[in-house]
Amino acid sequence: MARSFPPDVVVLDRDSLIHVRVGRGRKDAKIVQAKSYALRDDIFAPGVVTPSLQNEAAFADVLRRLKLETGRWDKVSILVPDSWIRMNIIELQSVPERASETEEVIRWSLRRTMPIDPSLLRLSYEVLTRTPPRVLAFSAVEATLAAIERLFSAAGVEVILLEPCGLNIWNAITSREALTTRDRIFFYIRENEFTTAVFRGPQPLFIRSRNLDGERSLEQEIKLSATYLRDSLQTSSIENCYVAGNDVSGSVVDAIGVEFSAPVKRITLRDVAEQVPGDSSQYEAELTAATGVFTG
Repeated sequence: MARSFPPDVVVLDRDSLIHVRVGRGRKDAKIVQAKSYALRDDIFAPGVVTPSLQNEAAFADVLRRLKLETGRWDKVSILVPDSWIRMNIIELQSVPERASETEEVIRWSLRRTMPIDPSLLRLSYEVLTRTPPRVLAFSAVEATLAAIERLFSAAGVEVILLEPCGLNIWNAITSREALTTRDRIFFYIRENEFTTAVFRGPQPLFIRSRNLDGERSLEQEIKLSATYLRDSLQTSSIENCYVAGNDVSGSVVDAIGVEFSAPVKRITLRDVAEQVPGDSSQYEAELTAATGVFTG
């Protein structure tokens, strides 16, 4: 566990909240405690990019019950679905020296691709390369994130990190993999959405989260993604593919292997944690992401 964070992680979704307490094991993380709470369907409402938090009183009630049942803690890392936070790899003409100027340039770039005024977004970024100038930008609706943080604060808990789940599953995977310069592909598959990412060595080349609307099967979406990546990124030689998610079918895993002509590693919680709860099968991916908070 390389990064030093308090042990409590909350994995938040529109219909559930999972509290995870992570401890240090002899080699890997230990899931000391994991408890899931159902959320009322009127707490979050669909929104552009990020859902809106519309029933604050009901959410506050869940947080009060959570604190009562899980003991004393006052800091938390929060993970949210990848679709709540847009991840864009942006090529710039240059990377300004001042962070404020870089943010302004990124917001201007997002105007062309985002269906929302960029001034309404909370933005963070990581400089990937300066030659050519490339940044990985994270953006989400400020009003929603601020409301979540405010309600946790009112419950006596300071939010110190708010990131997408998929990124932290990847952190958990790569902290255990040998260094490489070759291409690797990562899929994080959920019931109604999936994330695809391509890494060349440690550098991300492509990240996209898409909704599954029922018009095409997941296998068809994977085939379309493979065609696009081969054509646009020349990803003709893949070292490994990684698949994370709860209840991912064997046919999906097989389809990924066929489309990318590469070995496929199916990620389980046991791959990243030496102690896991006995009833964790329904949210293995979320617990895997919780361990990734400490390894990025």
